[in-house]
Amino acid sequence: MLARSKHEWAYEVIQRTLSAMEAQERHGNASVLLDTITYNVVIGKLAESATITNAKKVMKLLSTMEAKAESGSTAVVPDIITYTNVLKLQGKVNPQRAASIASSYLTRAMSSDEKIFIDRVGFYTLLHALSRSNKFEDAVTARNAWEWIEKTDRVDVVLTSEACNLVTIAYSKNRTEEAAAEVLSFLSDRIHRYRQGDKDAVLPTKVGFSAAFIPLCATNRTNDALSLLKIIKALNIVPDAGCYISMLSALSGRKSTNGAVYAQKVFQQMKEDLEDVPTAAFNAAINACSWVSGSPVGQRKALEIAFEIFQQARKENSYDSVTFGLIIKACMHLSKDDNARMKLIQPLFELCAKNGLVGSMVEREMRHLASRLIPGKLPQEWTKNAKDKK
Repeated sequence: MLARSKHEWAYEVIQRTLSAMEAQERHGNASVLLDTITYNVVIGKLAESATITNAKKVMKLLSTMEAKAESGSTAVVPDIITYTNVLKLQGKVNPQRAASIASSYLTRAMSSDEKIFIDRVGFYTLLHALSRSNKFEDAVTARNAWEWIEKTDRVDVVLTSEACNLVTIAYSKNRTEEAAAEVLSFLSDRIHRYRQGDKDAVLPTKVGFSAAFIPLCATNRTNDALSLLKIIKALNIVPDAGCYISMLSALSGRKSTNGAVYAQKVFQQMKEDLEDVPTAAFNAAINACSWVSGSPVGQRKALEIAFEIFQQARKENSYDSVTFGLIIKACMHLSKDDNARMKLIQPLFELCAKNGLVGSMVEREMRHLASRLIPGKLPQEWTKNAKDKK
């Protein structure tokens, strides 16, 4: 009854009851029989409220269960239900710790001579915890666990496309060459088997493929990402705007010499494949251009591409205050000197103000270089349509 109660006091009462039972057991009361189910009930109840306090209590209970199991207890052994509830709570409070717990559990399960029960919900929860980690090793564990389930022919776990997504999402958190190579290898194997008629080969959905594009584009493997895009279209998986935005966004965030050229290539492919291009895609493409470094020729080319995309956004009426902020940012980063910057920025800012789209990003960029163009307090007419205004 307490486990089902929604009252706040139930959390405290149920934990005190367990503590009293543990004390009785320590004093030799043979009528008190603690078992895995008892602990799971308490952990499950605590997991309903994602607080740091409850997370600490749950970890203490898990440690107690693990210690009892290691000392030879067969009555108290943490199982997949235990870990599912622990991860449910830790995933909200401390995702990286949740990933560490999931990795440890799966590593033990994969190396154990005994068959450890893992149900569909539990396996999905374990992968979900790993998918939120920023460690490459956790992504590798997610892949190894997936392939382990495939090879062991377990009837207690049904592999799904949604679970497969979690493996590629785990790799997407690591914008490294190793992650790019691993995720491409993982998908290539699935695709090859699927094409060969293997009915057990599970492919991710477009969400999973979108995640895979991130490490590929972030490591100058955009051509591989576009090749993969072509393959999934041949498999009748229709890419959406999110797939292309994932590619474009991954081209930002680090200096490169060819990010603008790749952004243009991805953007053109998107224009061919989709009827409508969202503002977020225009913004991501312009932002990718602003990260180009290297020779003046390369930066000038990047600036040209940024303006070309900006003009398309205006033509299709698919722009906002962020669009103006990003094209001004591109001018700031890619122009050869202050005079060149001012010649480009001044008409852009005037157009932006005329449209009421002077948001916080535009203001920040302008005050950095061209503070004389804007007053201390912005007129309401300049900001009335800006979504990112202060």
